[in-house]
Formats: sequence, structure tokens, C-alpha cells
Amino acid sequence: MIWDLINNIEKQAIEWRHYLHANPELSNNEINTAKYITTLLKSWHIYTKTGVAGNGVIGIIEGKNPNGRVIALRADMDALPIEEKTNLEFKSKNSGIMHACGHDAHMSNLLATAYILNELRNEWDGKVVLIFEPSEETLPGGAKKMIEEKILENPNVDIIIGMHVSPELPIGTIGYKMGAFMASSDEIYINVKGKSGHAAIVKDFVDPVLSSAAIILNLQQIISRCNDPTIPTVLSIGKVIANGRTNVIPSEVQLEGTFRTFDEKWRNEAKILINEITNNTAKAYKTTAEINIIPGYPTLFNNENLTNEIVKFINENLKEIKTESIPIRMTSDDFAYFSQIRPSFYYRLGIADDKNISNSLHSEMFTFNDNALKYGIYTMSSIAYAYLTNKINF
Repeated sequence: MIWDLINNIEKQAIEWRHYLHANPELSNNEINTAKYITTLLKSWHIYTKTGVAGNGVIGIIEGKNPNGRVIALRADMDALPIEEKTNLEFKSKNSGIMHACGHDAHMSNLLATAYILNELRNEWDGKVVLIFEPSEETLPGGAKKMIEEKILENPNVDIIIGMHVSPELPIGTIGYKMGAFMASSDEIYINVKGKSGHAAIVKDFVDPVLSSAAIILNLQQIISRCNDPTIPTVLSIGKVIANGRTNVIPSEVQLEGTFRTFDEKWRNEAKILINEITNNTAKAYKTTAEINIIPGYPTLFNNENLTNEIVKFINENLKEIKTESIPIRMTSDDFAYFSQIRPSFYYRLGIADDKNISNSLHSEMFTFNDNALKYGIYTMSSIAYAYLTNKINF
């Protein structure tokens, strides 16, 4: 039944994906994207609310008896500041902006799922809350803001489902992980100050470059000597700006990095250590350091009972879908905020094919075969339908 509806809507879903891919918008600027989504939802007579947490869109579908279970389905909307270098016919029209993280697929997937569930609304009880989330790629993230605007409370959401495309998995496969799945993430900004001077006259300057190098190395002791090795943790400095010359030592150096882990207690302890090691190292090199650690997303957690029931349902009923238990990921997603307050299931949708046309996420060459879309639509709409018809026991 659902598979038949997917066959009817697949061509349109691909067209939606192509339009959204060709017209990407950055975080907090998803104005036309929101209008496009809203127009489609309203054309199916689905209740919509716009301007949520900025440019977010909420849709609500009611079943034949609206007083049943409530499930929320989420897709993120924003693109990345990347200049696309593919040769796609639907390549980005917006210079320096690209859907390099698959959010175009996420939105078209949720739109098609909304269409299917709306077509079947006389066969299930309860409500479906459609969450089109803005600004996932930029802190503090759209999810946190949407939660603050109480989108999970009216109606009161029982469970929430999210999806992300995965170049690591083949088309037709979904990857899942019970419990802690994706890392927390915090942004680190350090400004090391010294005294500029001629590189050949060492007694006349205080070298922030050397101090910064020592800070970068010493911060790694947090991972190798302070961390419980059973807790996956990453501390990476990805940007270093020392704007001197071959014979000029600059007065300051800027460092930027990320800290990721899976334990909130350790996360807080590590931030204290980052401050202490940075300041003490800077002092040892007669420099000073200004540190700003911006809190990012928490750990994304899949409810174990819900995940077990959903995977069991898929394995027993969706012969077109293969499931695969996958490892934890050190990447982050602000869906984590949803998972902290509602039972959640967040899965990865395989998009790799035999031609290997898919590339890494956040790559200027990222793309995938449109054939992958129908498996995402089938998975999300089937999970929602099964939950609303009490075929998933949770």
C-alpha cells in the first residue's frame, strides 16, 4: 500500500529535491525554502505554521481520531557556504551556497512522507507533527529554538523520528545505533597574544606562534592523559591564523577548534582543563590567552526500546529495506536536543551505489543517485504509519 503510493509520488519527490538543491539558502536565511515547503503542504490541505524559530515550518496532520498517539518527523532545511563543483543539471544557482549535507534530500523525503500519511489519514488515529527545521548547521541550532517555542507540546509529541543520508551505506540500507549515537560538540576559540617584532631579533619580541604551537600540542594531553579511554573523545584545532611573514613575528595568533565527546560530566571537566592548560602554557611562553568555548549540541541518544521495536518492525515487514547496526559517530547533529527530551529514533539512509557517484558530506562534489530517495520515504512513512496504527509497541 505505502510502496504503491511511493511509486506514485517518487517522480515528484525527485523534482522537489532537484528544486531545493538548485536553490539552497544558508542558516537563518531559508525564506524561499520555507515558502516552497509551505505552498506544498497547503496544497494538500495540511495545517501549517510558519516563522517558527526564524524560518521554520510546522505541519500537523490529523488522523480519523485525532486523540491518539502523536509522532513528530523532522527534516533540516539549511545549506552550507560551499561553492558547488558538480556538473548536475540542478546544480546550485546561488554562488557559494550548496546543499552539501543532503538537507535537500531530507526535506523532499519529509514532504513525500507527509503526502503519503495525509492520503492515508482515514486509516490511522492520532497526529503527525512535521518539523522543517532551520539553521541546523549554525549554533545554537534550530532545534533548540523550536523546542523553546514549544513545538513538542501542542500537540504533545510522544516520539520523534529523524533521518540523515549516509554515503557510507548502500542504497536500500538504513543504519542505526541504539543508545548514544552522535557526539556532543563545542566550539573552541583561542586568541594568543604576544609582542610582534623582527624574526631575527628574538630578544625584542614575545612569540605567540611558538606559544600557540605548544598550546595545540599540550591540549592533546586532555585526550591521552586525562580522559577515561572508554569515553570516545576528540579535540581538534582546525584553524590557525598567524598573520606574520618570513621575517615578521605577529602580535597575536587565532586558533579555532572543536571538542566532541559522549559523556556530559567529562564534557564539563574537559572544558575546565582546556582553559587551565591553555592559560598555563601561554604563561610559560610569556604570552596571554583569551579563550571562548561556545557550547554546541549535546549527545544524540536513540531510545533503546523504541529503536529495538522500530528495527524489529522493519526487519519483519519492509522486505525492500535492509538494516545495519553501525558504530557511534563523532559528528554532531542538533536533533540531539529533541532526543534529550523525547524518545527518539535517528537513522542513516544509505545513498551509495555501484557507480560510486556519492561523495563525502560537506564536499563541493557531494551528490547521490535519486533512486535512494524512495527508500527513505518508505522507511519514514512506514514507521509513522505503523506507530499510529499500534503496530509498533512502544
